[in-house]
Amino acid sequence: MPESSIPPSSVASMLARETRAAAWLRAALLLSLLGPALLLVFVGWSSHRQAEAEARARLTRLAQIAQEQAQRIVETNEVISRAVLSRTQGQSNAALHAQSAELHGQLAALVKNLPQLQSVWLWDEAGRPIATNLRPDPPPSLDVSDREYFIASRDAPGRSWFVSAPLRSRTTGELFFDFTQRRNGPDGQFAGVLSVSLLPAYFREFFSKQLGDEPGLTLSLFRADGTIIARYPEPPQGSHLGDASPLLAAMQRGDAAGSHGGVSSIDGQPRWVSFRRVGTLPLYAAATGRQDLLLAPWRMRTWVLAAFTLPLALCLAGLCWFALRGARREHAIALAHEQQYEQRLRAEEALRQAQKMEALGRLTGGVAHDFNNVLMVVQANVALARKLQERGRPVDQALAPMDRAVAAGAQLTRQLLAIARRQPLQLRSVQLQDLLPAVGTLMTSTLGRDLAIEVEVAPDTLPVTVDEAELELALINLCLNARDAIAGGGRIRIVAGPAAAPEDAPGGPAGLPWVRVAVEDTGEGIAPELLARVTEPFFTTKPIGKGTGLGLSQVQTFVQQCGGRLQIHSEPGQGTTVALLLPASRREGVAAVRGAPAAPGALHARVMLVEDNEDIASSLQAILESTGATVSRFGSAEAALAALVAQPVLPQVVISDISLGTGMTGIDLARELAQRAPALPVLLMTGYTDRLQDAVSLGLKVLAKPVPPERLVQALQDALPHHGLAAAGATAG
Repeated sequence: MPESSIPPSSVASMLARETRAAAWLRAALLLSLLGPALLLVFVGWSSHRQAEAEARARLTRLAQIAQEQAQRIVETNEVISRAVLSRTQGQSNAALHAQSAELHGQLAALVKNLPQLQSVWLWDEAGRPIATNLRPDPPPSLDVSDREYFIASRDAPGRSWFVSAPLRSRTTGELFFDFTQRRNGPDGQFAGVLSVSLLPAYFREFFSKQLGDEPGLTLSLFRADGTIIARYPEPPQGSHLGDASPLLAAMQRGDAAGSHGGVSSIDGQPRWVSFRRVGTLPLYAAATGRQDLLLAPWRMRTWVLAAFTLPLALCLAGLCWFALRGARREHAIALAHEQQYEQRLRAEEALRQAQKMEALGRLTGGVAHDFNNVLMVVQANVALARKLQERGRPVDQALAPMDRAVAAGAQLTRQLLAIARRQPLQLRSVQLQDLLPAVGTLMTSTLGRDLAIEVEVAPDTLPVTVDEAELELALINLCLNARDAIAGGGRIRIVAGPAAAPEDAPGGPAGLPWVRVAVEDTGEGIAPELLARVTEPFFTTKPIGKGTGLGLSQVQTFVQQCGGRLQIHSEPGQGTTVALLLPASRREGVAAVRGAPAAPGALHARVMLVEDNEDIASSLQAILESTGATVSRFGSAEAALAALVAQPVLPQVVISDISLGTGMTGIDLARELAQRAPALPVLLMTGYTDRLQDAVSLGLKVLAKPVPPERLVQALQDALPHHGLAAAGATAG
């Protein structure tokens, strides 16, 4: 292929595209393998948690059902107990033995239709039967004095229920467990027990109805010592909770409810357990479930999902792999073309670099030439001034050319900054009564007769300290936006007047007065959802080619640099008002500075000068002292702060350079003084435009170097009426 058949840019673009394509294909290959696997793991993990939570919740519901059923039976036992003890209250066992047949009838009627009961017995103090619901003549030879429940009730002075382990009836052979309560005779001594015998089979039948045929689930009734009273399915013969059982430990602690997992001491299977205590008795209802059986549906769903997901993922990975091989072949071909053009690209780059250096050399040569002219004028006139001074003649003849040379150098610096788009604002006091009518006249001739331009400036409107050209540009931007928002004829009003200071203004609402300059139109307005974005750079609601989206952004930046606020109010169909809130100038009635600055007046004030350049500091000190000021000079912010603490009387104004070597800056010094001596005014100077804009954005008064002596003295005089005189007697703190 000929060298010129494919441009270098096309080869580089091809390489970039193929590199990106290969990267995407590698990512797709990795994602096709890892993505489904990670998704499967995440879905499996989350569904496992859900399945476990559902299983545990079901066990909790089953344990609650069993506990509520046992609680109802306990309450039934309480009713029987109160009825029997009330019937036998105050009677001796001999009297009760004589009423055995009558008591039998009453007990039989009392427990009729209670399927959970095996029997109810009244026993005397020797463990002999007094009466039962089973027969009118209980066998007198029957003796229960060796039973656990009899011994426990005899030895316990209270009348709380004792729950026995499952027992075999000595009369019927049935399996039962007893709820036993102590009986006291008329003399308060032990008189026997009342026992309510319940059928474990009743509980097993109830448990089986709750569990159905689902495998792996059990419902049990336990004594707090781990004895199984009733369980479904039935446990192996002689089963008992082991000493290491968490359930046994929880019951022995007296926990009211809980759940846990672990290996069952009854069947050795991993199970989840939920238990609840029956009232205040040492009796617990517990539901358990085998973990493997409860999670079997989850495992089945996960395997089905994996069976569908993994083959598809492998097919997708195979497609990505074949595509990646093709992309690599294409990349190799493009790389070969790119290597052919490598030398040519290097040559072109060297040529471009040479052209850049040539352009930079021309610019540097021109700037050097102009600055050398400036330096030549200053150098020659310094020598002339010395000659004139030696001859005793006035040196004005030498000073005037030096002033012009300094002005030319400052103008050259501003032109360079304009090229770099880093020109600082030229702040000065502007009378809106003069400026706004001129802007209105300009807009009338620019926008045409279809739009009515109205200008209204309140008579008591104070001057504002702004860059006059930037303010005019901002108003023109706003008027052009208003014109685009008005369909057909309409009206644009430019109004200005006093305004209340914002809450966050320096000094708060009671600080310096503020001025409001607003542009109002009768256009379509701005939708509420767009209002918050209109100041974003490059955001515009105009059609393509009708706007850049920078107008309001530039206006907002200008207002913020002046220490002001931008407010926008709009209603669809009612028009838009864009208001510039600007702080008024510190001195009222000061006209805009359009010519040469006035000669400085006397400055009888204590001035602290902080400047690290010895030559600049010496010249500024001489200028200030020539106006009557008392100057204390320091080379760093740290030294100035130390002097402020040591001296008994504060200066009336502080002037400081912003860049002060490697220590604190002038901005840092201004912040520190704002805390230590809020009434002490601070005036900053800088030759760095980025530092100037940083200081202005913080609301500080800043002069751009080089500063004409007249302007410096005027700025100090402007600061004194508001701050310096009030601080004349202040002491350092």
